[in-house]
Amino acid sequence: MRLGISTACFYPQPIEEAVERIADLGFHAIEIFFNTESEYDVSFLDQLKDATEKHGIDILSIHPYTSLMEGMLLFSAYPRRTEDGFAQYRRYMEAAKYLGAQYLTFHGERFMGEDTLFDHMGRAYEVYHRLCAMATEIGITLTQENVAWCKSRDPHYLKLLAEHVPELHYTLDLKQGNRAGRHWSEYLAVMGDHLYNIHINDYDAEHSCLLPGEGSMEYTAFQRALQDIGYDRQMLIEVYSSNFSEDTQIIHAAEFLQEKMNCKI
Repeated sequence: MRLGISTACFYPQPIEEAVERIADLGFHAIEIFFNTESEYDVSFLDQLKDATEKHGIDILSIHPYTSLMEGMLLFSAYPRRTEDGFAQYRRYMEAAKYLGAQYLTFHGERFMGEDTLFDHMGRAYEVYHRLCAMATEIGITLTQENVAWCKSRDPHYLKLLAEHVPELHYTLDLKQGNRAGRHWSEYLAVMGDHLYNIHINDYDAEHSCLLPGEGSMEYTAFQRALQDIGYDRQMLIEVYSSNFSEDTQIIHAAEFLQEKMNCKI
C-alpha cells in the first residue's frame, strides 16, 4: 500500500509552495486540494506538472474547492444551474486527467437534518450516474467521500447510493467519520471493494483530528479490515495545518504508518 499526503495539510500555503514542502518531506504521492478557480487554468496546471515531475511526485487525486457547494451546484431543482454545474465539474475532471490524477474526491449534498436526509433520492441517483459516466468518459474515477456535514455522513445513505449507483466508488475519511459520531467500520462495510482512496488521520476523545500516531485510532484493526476487502491502493495523510507545529511531526506520522499499516512512501 502506498503512503501519500494532501496539500490540504498546509492550507493556506499556496499549492505550489506546498508541493515543494511535500517534496522536502520525502513523499511521492499526493492529492491536490484546489483552493480557487484560477488554479484550474492551464498555465497553473502546467506549473504543478513541472513541479511534481521534477520531484518524482505522482498526483493521485484532486479535491475541488467547490465541494462546499456541490449540493447547490448539482442536486437542486433548478435545471439550468445543474447543467452549469456539470460543465464546471467536467472542467475539473479534465484538469485531473491533465495532471495524471486517477480520482476526483466528491462531497455531495449538505446534511440539513434527518427529516431531509432521503429527499429526492431519484434525482440524486441520476446526478451520480451522470457524474460517474462523465468521469469514465474522461478517464478518471469519481470517489464519494464520507463527510460529517454532508449526507454522506450517514452509512445508510451511502448504502442506498451503492445499491442504486453501483459504478460509484469511495474515499474513506477517518476524521470525518469520527466527527459524524460513526465508527470507520460502518463506512467500510458499505464501501467494500469500491473503496478506492483513504484520507488517513487520527483522533481521540478531545480532538477530532490529529496526525496519525497522536491519537487513539485502532490502526491494527483497521489494517486487518483493509486486508479483508483486499484494499491495496493508497492512503493519504490529510489533517489541518493547526494539527501540527513542525514538519518533523509529519515525518514521524509517516514512519508510524509505514510500521503500523505496512505502507511505503
